[in-house]
Amino acid sequence: MQKLGNILINVMQELSRTSTNGEAHIEVNSSVCSPEQFETLFGYFTQGTILERIDLEVENIDPVVTCGCGFTEKAEEDHDGYTKCPECGRFAEIRDPAYNIVSPSPESVGERQSIRFS
Repeated sequence: MQKLGNILINVMQELSRTSTNGEAHIEVNSSVCSPEQFETLFGYFTQGTILERIDLEVENIDPVVTCGCGFTEKAEEDHDGYTKCPECGRFAEIRDPAYNIVSPSPESVGERQSIRFS
């Protein structure tokens, strides 16, 4: 799991590259920090940057069990990265990301354009 400082830097870099239109929705793993803590730290570290006035919405992201048979459900907090699938009995992967940028989606939003003065 990434450390909170690294997650903040990654989120700031990703949001700096994309056109946010003043809003962003982020999901953060509860094992890293609470949404309130992330919002507070994000506000502190973005002071004086282009991200300073962004309206940030932060929620928890839950680990998810996914199996090749198509089974998907929310995983329990304590896990080893895999579990036995209740549907087919095979091993199913538990995806537990540190963070996820829900919006703006980097795939659907263009990169921020730099303005150069001659």
